[in-house]
Amino acid sequence: MRTGGSSFSGKSKKYLHRAKVYAIYSCIKYTTKGKRTMKLQETLEHLNFSRLEAQIYMALIGSEPMSAYQLAKKIAIARPSIYNALEHMLDKGMVELVPDQTALYTAQEPEVLLGRMQAEMTANLSLARKQLEEYETAKQPEVHFVFRGFETAIARAGKLLEDAREEVYLNADFDLSCFAETFHRLKKKGVRIVAFSFDDLGLNREDVEFYTHGGMLTAHQPSRLMLVTDRQMTLTADCGAFANWSGTVSNNGLMVKILLEHIQHDITLLQLQEKYGLEMH
Repeated sequence: MRTGGSSFSGKSKKYLHRAKVYAIYSCIKYTTKGKRTMKLQETLEHLNFSRLEAQIYMALIGSEPMSAYQLAKKIAIARPSIYNALEHMLDKGMVELVPDQTALYTAQEPEVLLGRMQAEMTANLSLARKQLEEYETAKQPEVHFVFRGFETAIARAGKLLEDAREEVYLNADFDLSCFAETFHRLKKKGVRIVAFSFDDLGLNREDVEFYTHGGMLTAHQPSRLMLVTDRQMTLTADCGAFANWSGTVSNNGLMVKILLEHIQHDITLLQLQEKYGLEMH
């Protein structure tokens, strides 16, 4: 009897061991699946899904189209909440409606949905960047000061150039080789530099978008310098009647507009003259 009892006990232990192993495997399997589900839900919530929207989208992915009733039953939530969420998801393109006897819903393909969301996010980031820059500029106190001396004008212009981030417009009638290295650095940073002069200033055309009437630069007294950076800051200076340089630096919006349009107007007239062979004043 002990022998038979011992044999039955051994089989029981064997089956019990297998049951424990299966239980542990099942626990690990469903725990892993649960963690994966939670991680995906958290990721979707970071992408502006509500918790319920994320649950609905995950329920529809890889499944046959489902009705609101089936979704409510699968997610275990009241149907009114499901209907409201589905309407919102339809508006955002997260799900699509399949016409049938009963309204059925299917998930938008992840590649399509995420591609559109990425494009919208990129556009919104660009818009936010622009609006924040405009807001920051509007809140900045107005800058306006006067300086004297040609060397000061060059130093002030150099500082504005170094701070430029997007574009530079300038007009001058003297050798600008003192800014050659600055122009090169700006070009490497992706800053567009547009210059106009009646004389050929010998600028590096690879760094500067230069428009000129082609006159020879003679050894005359420099007389003017106009500069606009990023459509935010301006410098205007000239030598005056007695060759005494003076000028102003300002972020005044009207000054920016006037100087920028002045330089662009000179360029447009030059282009029209080259196109039609006419003298324009």
